[in-house]
Amino acid sequence: MNEIQLIDQSELPQKVGEYIYHPLNTTCILVHTGTIAIDCNGSAIQLLAGSIFFIGYNKYYSFSEISPDAQFKVLNYDRNFSNRIRLSISKYDAYRLIHADSSVPFSPTATDFETIWTLISTLHQNRKKAQNQGIDFLQKANVNIFMAIIYLLAAVIYDAGERHLTVRNQRKEEITVQFLQLVADNYKQHRDLAFYAELLHISIKYLSISVREITNDSPSAILSNWLLSEARAQLIVSNKTINQLSQEFHFSDQYAFSKFFKKHVGITPIIFRERQATIVTN
Repeated sequence: MNEIQLIDQSELPQKVGEYIYHPLNTTCILVHTGTIAIDCNGSAIQLLAGSIFFIGYNKYYSFSEISPDAQFKVLNYDRNFSNRIRLSISKYDAYRLIHADSSVPFSPTATDFETIWTLISTLHQNRKKAQNQGIDFLQKANVNIFMAIIYLLAAVIYDAGERHLTVRNQRKEEITVQFLQLVADNYKQHRDLAFYAELLHISIKYLSISVREITNDSPSAILSNWLLSEARAQLIVSNKTINQLSQEFHFSDQYAFSKFFKKHVGITPIIFRERQATIVTN
C-alpha cells in the first residue's frame, strides 16, 4: 500500500523552518494536541488542536513553529488513489476529497476528530507492523481503514460547508473529473483547451460549459492555477533558472514565462524568488 504514507512529529527533522516540502501526493495534517504553524505557498497557516488541513500535491509547505506539546500526524496519499477505490459519493466530490486542497483548516467536532485520529493512529501502527513482518492481511485491513478515514473526512468537509445541495449533471461531472485528471498529468506541456477537448471527444465550448458549471471556474483558469502553483514551488524548492523553468513549462522563451507569471502574480519570477529565498530540502 505504497500509495499512503504516514509520519508524526517524532519523525520530522529537528530544525523547524529549514525544510520545505513539495509533496508529490496530497497531504493531510491532523493536530491532536498543541499548535503548529506552517507556511503554505507563501501563506501563514495556524493549526490548533483538533484541526485538519489539506495541502494539494502541487504546493509547497514548511513548518515554521511547533509547540512543545504538539502531537500531530501527516498523511500523504497518492493523487491517483481515487481511481483504485470505490466511494459511494459523486465522482466530483470523490475527486475533490482525494485531491483535497483548502486555504483554511477544518475544525470538526471533538468526537468526530477523535474518531478520525483513532483510525489514523491504528493505520500508522498497522503499517509499521506490516512493513516489519510482511503481514498481508494487515495491508488489506489498512486499505479498508484508509477508506473509512476518507469517508469520515468527507463528512467533516461537508459539515464545514463544502456540501453541494444541488444535483449536478452527471455527464458534465464526469467530463470535469476527467479534465481535472488530464490537467494534473499534462498542465506543464499543454495549456491549449483544444488538446483536452480532443482527448475527451467534445467541443471546447462544451468543455468550458461543463467545467464552469461544476467548479465555478473556467478551464483556462484551472490550467493557469496549476501552472502557477508549480512555478511558485519550483522557484522556491529548486535552483532552476528562469530559462530552465520556461522550457519545462513549454513557453516560447523566458520572457513569455515571466510575462505570464507577472500577469497573474503581480511580480516577476526573479523578484518572487528573491522574496521567498530560504534553505530548501525536499
